[in-house]
Amino acid sequence: MNLKIRIVIILGLIIASAAALFPRNVKERVRTPTGFAYDTVRRVPLKLGLDLQGGMHLALEVDESKGVVADKSEALDRALTVVRSRIDQFGVAEPLVQKSGSDRIIVELPGIDDPERAQEVVQQSAFLQFQITDKTQALERALPRLDAAVAASGAAVAAASPAARDTARSPRIIGGLLTTDTSGVATTDSARADTARADTAVAPTGGQFSRLIQQGQMPGEYFVAEDDVPALESYLSMPQVRAAIPPGKEILFGSDTSQIANQLYRAIYVVDQRPIITGEYLTDAKPNTSPTEGTIVEFQFNNEGGRRFRSETSKHIQDYMAIVLDDRVMGRPPVIQSAIGTRGQITMGGRNLQAASDLALVLRAGSLPTPLKIAEVRQIGASLGQDSVRKGMTAGLIAILLVVGIMLVYYRFSGFLSVIGLMLFSLFTLAILAGFGAVLTLPGLAGFVLSLGIAVDANVLIFERIREELNNGKTVRTAVDEGFGHAMSAIVDSNVTTALTGAVLYQYGTGPVQGFAVTLLAGIAASMVCAIFIVRTFFMIWLSRRQTTTTLSI
Repeated sequence: MNLKIRIVIILGLIIASAAALFPRNVKERVRTPTGFAYDTVRRVPLKLGLDLQGGMHLALEVDESKGVVADKSEALDRALTVVRSRIDQFGVAEPLVQKSGSDRIIVELPGIDDPERAQEVVQQSAFLQFQITDKTQALERALPRLDAAVAASGAAVAAASPAARDTARSPRIIGGLLTTDTSGVATTDSARADTARADTAVAPTGGQFSRLIQQGQMPGEYFVAEDDVPALESYLSMPQVRAAIPPGKEILFGSDTSQIANQLYRAIYVVDQRPIITGEYLTDAKPNTSPTEGTIVEFQFNNEGGRRFRSETSKHIQDYMAIVLDDRVMGRPPVIQSAIGTRGQITMGGRNLQAASDLALVLRAGSLPTPLKIAEVRQIGASLGQDSVRKGMTAGLIAILLVVGIMLVYYRFSGFLSVIGLMLFSLFTLAILAGFGAVLTLPGLAGFVLSLGIAVDANVLIFERIREELNNGKTVRTAVDEGFGHAMSAIVDSNVTTALTGAVLYQYGTGPVQGFAVTLLAGIAASMVCAIFIVRTFFMIWLSRRQTTTTLSI
């Protein structure tokens, strides 16, 4: 290859590598006191791993609080795929998600800046259902049985909250308050049609269960004062109370609260136990904003799901449909105006776009096959990361200084050319890591030092071959050409076998092992280019300027 072309290629590689490692300004969503906003952030392309910059460590276990799981190991195997998919979409660089033993999943998230959000995304079950709200007033008829069940359990509270007591004494119920209080839940035209019926009802003033709930303005909707939510949850967890709930119905809490008449209330809904469709047919979900409904999540079913959804919703025109995620009703149930096909949306009830993004993420990743609980959470602080960086850099610096010293002392001028090649090797290796979005970890630093040794080994093989040719009486130009040619097979063999080992480690390893393998493979690629192409180009430049030289310091 022509010398000028070689020089142009080397300069191009240097410029491209420098550009890949140069910090750049990017627009990124950042947390502010009022939510999230877009801001310009200085981003360094080469990312650091958990052991170098700190981060978050989570240990997840099967949650058996709602029922015993027969085979925990199998359940974790299935949950592992979902958790890994969520973390991949979460945008964390080089996360570790792996099974530990037969009863835990380990999640490590480098550089995470919102640990609470990460925990919620990982732990959320994301089981989506669409259920029709009850329009038969089944709960009103069952209230005497529910009150009797609570009284029989002996667990009734001595008195309800002030909000419940005040409402119980008032002939007005929540349905009326909602239509007059502008700070409450916004009503739809179809919901207002039920207000007259709701306002004429009498607030329950019977037993402990009845005193906690007040009728809303749509079929199957009720409200409970936020202070009374724990008491109502404890009642609903009792076997006697669950047995008294009307057959084919279930009681679910809403996800949002409403300020009504200076009191904070949470909605509860009585819905048909059988869902009209579940999230298993979901193919896509994405966040969006609507001028009328605020933040929403738009979802899409596959063709089979679209057919089922259209068929079921056509049977429930003018009924209210609760969108239920993990046993919580998302927002107020909308009324079904016409048959719905493959597309729909979930209203986020005033929550921000970040919450919608997280919900869309877990919906796309799928629901967990079994509920998980966080058994252990650790924050790995910046001090540990800085200590790791310092030690790793120290080890790498010592290795580089030793290599440079040996090459200069033993090979002199040729060693000087190899040192320049090693400097470019370091630049190219880091650029390859940045270009592929890899993450530099502490084991990765070890892989870098090892690949540095491989690069030096290639130069040693070449120089020794050149020395042999010079000892045999060859001219300097011929010795250099034949030295590179004869050393080629040995260099290729050693690098290919090491690269195969690194590929196997990357394929079957996890976490730190993969970090080591990635850096090793990048270093091998850079060492091949530097030893075979760049150092030889340096020799060619030197020989072109010394046409009549008869000696070589080697």
